[in-house]
Amino acid sequence: MGEKVLFIGNSYSAQCSKTISGLFKSESPDWSLSFHTSGGKDLAFHLADPQVIKKINSQKWDFVVLQEQSQKSGLDGEFSKSFHESVASFSKIIREAGAIPSLYLTWGRKNGDKRYPEIYPSYEAMQKKISSAYLLAGKKNDARILPVGFAYTEVKKKNPELFAKLYRNDGSHPASHGVYLVSCVFWGGLTRKDPSTIKFNGSLSKEDAKSLRSASQIALQNVKKN
Repeated sequence: MGEKVLFIGNSYSAQCSKTISGLFKSESPDWSLSFHTSGGKDLAFHLADPQVIKKINSQKWDFVVLQEQSQKSGLDGEFSKSFHESVASFSKIIREAGAIPSLYLTWGRKNGDKRYPEIYPSYEAMQKKISSAYLLAGKKNDARILPVGFAYTEVKKKNPELFAKLYRNDGSHPASHGVYLVSCVFWGGLTRKDPSTIKFNGSLSKEDAKSLRSASQIALQNVKKN
């Protein structure tokens, strides 16, 4: 019998769920995935929702994947406090339920964040802050890191044209290429297998899918070094 995974997040999780499920069905068909998502919501919202806690305790999960709202993890003050406190509280609940807390390290916006231009003036600046916050939370709570943002950075470094394809027109949400990249990182990070061995290409060309699998593999190797 395969592992059971519960994903808790917002649209960054919901919009990837179909491809994540398709990839796991292809590569690890005995795994079972469930998603609890609410658009735009943060971890504090989910933590305060009795239905979420009930779901964590409803069955024997192997992993529970946590995704913060895309801007908040890297911000200062109350946002940062809320993120770290929520991860700590969730991690305790998840461990008591017998599962491994796992953190969905998200990506920076393609051209930075217009809402917080001084804090997030560019993709690189935003990614650095988000990555630092998730890595710290992972270390504090002994949680597994699923480094999607690292994979985005790897694609940007190797192939800027492919990097642009990761995003929808809003420069934030994942397009089909971004969704595929998320799925590869999740599969590799949860199964502990090499994403470059994935046969499933989703809706992508073989060439693009291969490049994204390679970026996923490097991201997973890099997160082990932190």
